[in-house]
Amino acid sequence: MAPRAFVSFSGGKDSHLSLWKAKQAGLDVVMLLSMLREDGERSASHRIPAAILRRQSEAMGIPILLRPTSWAAYEENFLACLFALKERGITFGVFGDIDVMEHREWVERVCQKAGVIPFLPLWGKDHKEVALEVGRVGFEAYVIVVKDGSVPQDFLGRRYDEGLVAELLALGIDPCGEGGEFHTLVVSGPPYRHRLPYTFGNPQFDGKCHYLEVW
Repeated sequence: MAPRAFVSFSGGKDSHLSLWKAKQAGLDVVMLLSMLREDGERSASHRIPAAILRRQSEAMGIPILLRPTSWAAYEENFLACLFALKERGITFGVFGDIDVMEHREWVERVCQKAGVIPFLPLWGKDHKEVALEVGRVGFEAYVIVVKDGSVPQDFLGRRYDEGLVAELLALGIDPCGEGGEFHTLVVSGPPYRHRLPYTFGNPQFDGKCHYLEVW
């Protein structure tokens, strides 16, 4: 029997690519875990509405666990989720980190506390290769958040494809956005049973990032 795994799920390209790679590696992905902002309305970093995350879950046929949290209590709440998942027989956690050592150390620490084995299939990969693989394996993703002063606002709503990756590289921007320069929303790809219905609204600004409303 394949080991049961959850994916630390943002709704964006890296968590989807990691999910796909976990399946290719023989893990049975049975749960998505998304941390929401304290009000429970949007994801903690990508600003994706909870309703859209549920829609992605349904489209892939993988249940999702949504947990609201403040940033101060993030680790405490994340760890509580890990213990709950471990009780369901889930022994692996899949994460989309590439090369930020601080993130990996945190992942390994919280997983160790819960007795969960971390799996980071993108770790140490070349950023350009990771970026191009997103489209190569069939994921359809769009830029929905750009950090003010880091990425041009007119990148909002653009499809994350080979052309966009080339533009990011030409501008000296990490094509994976590993430093939080931008975030994406995936609407279709290998695990999807049907394409995600979605609508982009007008750009908003929260003082740090420009982002698109999605519904």
